[in-house]
Amino acid sequence: MKERKLDSIYTDNYATMKVVEIGRNMITACELNKLFPKDDLMWNRAVTAGNKLTTIGTTWGIKSVKELSKDESKAVQEFLKNKDKYI
Repeated sequence: MKERKLDSIYTDNYATMKVVEIGRNMITACELNKLFPKDDLMWNRAVTAGNKLTTIGTTWGIKSVKELSKDESKAVQEFLKNKDKYI
C-alpha cells in the first residue's frame, strides 16, 4: 500500500484514515439495516465496533484493532468479507 504525503502534522496517515472509513461505513450499513438486520446482538456489536474504529488514533480512542472484543471483531470481519453488499 502506497502511503500518501501528509498535508500537515494534524493529518492522520492513510492506514488510520482507511480504518476510520471502515468504521463509518459499518455504522451506515447498520443504520440502513443491511448489516445483521435480524440479529440484534451482532447489530449492536457492529455499531460499537464501528464507533470504536472511528476513534482510532485519537487521544481517547482505541490504539489498535486488537482492542475490539471477539464479537466486535467478528462483525468487522463479516463487514469486510461482504462489504460490496453493504455499501
